[in-house]
Amino acid sequence: MGKMTEAEVEAVFASIDTDGSGEIRLRELRDYGLANDGTLDGVKLADFVRAADTDGDRRISLTEFKSYFA
Repeated sequence: MGKMTEAEVEAVFASIDTDGSGEIRLRELRDYGLANDGTLDGVKLADFVRAADTDGDRRISLTEFKSYFA
């Protein structure tokens, strides 16, 4: 998988963060996965959460999201 630009990362993040909290909660990620064949840019969601949630709070911040994809 290629890297995304910062603008692309922010756009994808915003489309998943449906409540606008600035964090992607597992429910939001699940809903996104249901609408997108259980993947995020070719990455299985469970693998993504394990790799991207670096602080272990079960939420993905924009910073964590950018670190993973950009």
